[in-house]
Amino acid sequence: MPEARLICLDEQHAAAVTEEATRPGDDVHTVRQEGAVVVIGYFDKRWPLNVADWAGENGHASDSAAARVIAQL
Repeated sequence: MPEARLICLDEQHAAAVTEEATRPGDDVHTVRQEGAVVVIGYFDKRWPLNVADWAGENGHASDSAAARVIAQL
């Protein structure tokens, strides 16, 4: 499964993104935290785009960090 890495402002912000984006029972669109980074596993490219967009809009990641995830897709 492809993965995208979103660098958050710190570990607490990454935890907030991981908590918000966790989808119990969905083993295709996943998130996991590695320190201040959220690793987003996906089948549909809209999933990491949505996670990164939400994180940026809610102040958990910088606009440039969210844009890097979107540009990778």
